Amino acid sequence: MLLRAFISHLRSIKLVPFGIIIYFLRFVLINYLQQVFMRIYTLLILYVCIFCFTVQAQQFARTADRQNSAESSFSADSVQVKWKTETGGKIFSSPIVSDGILYIGSCDSNLYALDKNNGNILWRYKTGGEVRSSVAIDGGIVYFLSGDGVFYALNAKEGILKWQFKTGGEQLYDMWDYFQSSPTVRNETVYFGSGDHHIYALNSQDGSLRWRYKTGGIVHASPALSEDAILVGSFDGYFYCLEENGDLRWKFNTLGEHYFRKGEVQFNATIADSSVYFGARDFNLYALKIKDGSGHWVYHQQGSWVSIPSIARNRLIATMSDSFSILVMGKTYGNIEHSPWVPLNVFSSASLSDSSAYFGAIDGVLYHLNISTGVVTSIFQTDASKKNRINFFNTDGLLRDELLSLYNDDFMQAFLGYYDMGSIFSTVWLDQKSIYFASTDGYIYALE
Repeated sequence: MLLRAFISHLRSIKLVPFGIIIYFLRFVLINYLQQVFMRIYTLLILYVCIFCFTVQAQQFARTADRQNSAESSFSADSVQVKWKTETGGKIFSSPIVSDGILYIGSCDSNLYALDKNNGNILWRYKTGGEVRSSVAIDGGIVYFLSGDGVFYALNAKEGILKWQFKTGGEQLYDMWDYFQSSPTVRNETVYFGSGDHHIYALNSQDGSLRWRYKTGGIVHASPALSEDAILVGSFDGYFYCLEENGDLRWKFNTLGEHYFRKGEVQFNATIADSSVYFGARDFNLYALKIKDGSGHWVYHQQGSWVSIPSIARNRLIATMSDSFSILVMGKTYGNIEHSPWVPLNVFSSASLSDSSAYFGAIDGVLYHLNISTGVVTSIFQTDASKKNRINFFNTDGLLRDELLSLYNDDFMQAFLGYYDMGSIFSTVWLDQKSIYFASTDGYIYALE
């Protein structure tokens, strides 16, 4: 091909023999360099594409859309403790792993960084309040919110403060308000909600305020991001869709219910395609269009909050509170495929890998769900659960009939008593052959 091109070009010009040789060499060199350049250019394009799509922030539920799915070869068939590390307080936040380091907050007011392989504490950072927020990590910086109302950015390797931002303060809505908002980070902007009723967007590099949006209630849900919107619910009973500049695109008022008239939105949403899915305290699970907030479907389960949904391809996996179940649903129409029983409330998100889902319950037991068959099995029990579960459950695995009388018919005190079983509120982190989670017994666990 090269020779033909050269001969064709040669016919159009007149050169002496020596000139022909020089011209031929020049022609070959130029074509060779063009081919080399195109190959280098192609490789650079491939590298950029691979880098952009594989290197991303690590955060609660894995990604900014909160689908909570990951590749893992962890097997639920034979589980053993790899290590466990004790903190000084109950743990409600979830572990996030990045570059071999596990990050998690504790009610002892510290954020911990642990070696994921052996559980050794690399550093801890003391704040002025309980840390019930899970972190986001991006560009060597770890971001999180504390109960002292301060949002922190630390050097991820050493735990040194880079900057901090003071919100209007934190507060709990009620005793079932377990979590603080966990941040989401993208394009040098970090998003989170606050007990001061605002949704914040900060410059992730220096902590300067880009914008804030005021809702009518506490925002402890963690923002989920679509391609061009921020989606998060509030305890005011509204679900908000904001533009990237902080302007309101739409807001959706939940239906409400007799006992929970506002229909408070406590937990984070998850996004798939052009839809957003979230639960509320009005016993409903909503599927809305991100474009305009119009509805796809609503699923109602009387007497039970929908905790946190996850996405498994064409299915939605939703953890439930008082119905003592986990739902496997078709995400297009909300049809129920499986609804297996779980002994007690679940307030964490189900972490997914292929046909498996892993989640903890407040009975201190870690469970595995086969998404295809709907079969739930227990795979691990905390020491606190082994010791104290008998105080709450009978030999048939059901709650004891006389349980409330043991707490003078005080339902709230009975619920707080569940913590003695080493309740698992944290969402499991799947990582190759290991999984990580934490408990109200104050321990961080690694299983293999």
